[in-house]
Amino acid sequence: MQNPQKNRIPHREKMLIRLFIIFLVTINWHQTDAQLMPEYKKSSPTHTVFSYSADYGSTIVHTPVVKPIGGAHPFGFGVEYGKQAFDSATYHLCSAFPRVGWQVQYVHYGTPVLGNSLMASYFIQPVYRLSPRVNFFYRGALGLSYSDNPFNPKSNIDSFNLNYSVRFNPYVQLAGGFGFHLTPHLSVELRSTFHHLSNGNQKRPNTGLNWITNSASLVYHPEGNGLPKLHRVHDKYWQTRPWNFSFGMLYVAKQGYAGPIGRYQRLYAAGGFVETAKQIGRIHAIVVGVQAYYNCLKVDANKQIDNSSLKRSSLLAGIYMGHSFLMGRFIFNEIAGVYITPHSSIYSKVFHQHNIRYVIDSHWQGGLGLKVHKSDADFVCFNIIYQL
Repeated sequence: MQNPQKNRIPHREKMLIRLFIIFLVTINWHQTDAQLMPEYKKSSPTHTVFSYSADYGSTIVHTPVVKPIGGAHPFGFGVEYGKQAFDSATYHLCSAFPRVGWQVQYVHYGTPVLGNSLMASYFIQPVYRLSPRVNFFYRGALGLSYSDNPFNPKSNIDSFNLNYSVRFNPYVQLAGGFGFHLTPHLSVELRSTFHHLSNGNQKRPNTGLNWITNSASLVYHPEGNGLPKLHRVHDKYWQTRPWNFSFGMLYVAKQGYAGPIGRYQRLYAAGGFVETAKQIGRIHAIVVGVQAYYNCLKVDANKQIDNSSLKRSSLLAGIYMGHSFLMGRFIFNEIAGVYITPHSSIYSKVFHQHNIRYVIDSHWQGGLGLKVHKSDADFVCFNIIYQL
């Protein structure tokens, strides 16, 4: 008899691929449309940038169950294509010269437990001019990874891989470093990078894979790497902007086993949220809100499986507050909250959520969110927001 669990994995991988395609389309809109903020009007076109990087680092043992990957040293390389802004209007908005683009990376984790990964992601990298030849930058990237050695209970080696259990996983990168101009067209960039991949609780085990690398990149600027020396205008136009109010919907597609030992399955989650936000800087805002959603939980995994432990449904609600980065059409939202209703005993009372939103027009936004309890992902959700 065929194991029905085997048929679910390709379905989830297809869902992740569709999710990534939606992300690609969103990015294309960002590249072709003008910014909505009236303060932002490009005064000159962007410049093309190419880069090749080599990476070496260490895995992070963030929980005792992933000790088998301790001492591993990932290494790899990457290529990227980007667009560098250098106009005064962009600098006036964010006090930096942002570079945006695509990167493709390969990594060998230095241990047969983890294998190899190939990542494709979109990055945003604000660049700060320190001198005519030296820049400082930080970077955030979001994309999709393919990993060739997921958890397999029937394998002597793969059974130790509790970090990821499907081949396709969302990928997140945070980095910072310095750039040095060698010639008018060539630069070297040195950076330290935190990497994370996880399936967002689509399938267990899913403790997540974290590693840190140090990288050296050779960067080629066909049109020149010089950034102008500009002085920001210190007007505070944002102080007169009132609090804005938004209504949103969230939806979680069919998920895999959500309990630590896989005793129950969440079929879906759906609900909404109301929030208010106030801009407190050119690219900063604070946000406060409340969310509620219906979570179709079948069994509480920390209780025995009997008639008393069945949870046929659950309505969860929580209040939260946090910070938003306002990056043109993109809004990066980091919030922390507490439940105000009973919830499954496998999770703590406190949660944190990480959202990326795309501004479609003056009222509508769409995006994705990852909800987490401590280091355990709860779900990845789709968001639709209407702003008054």
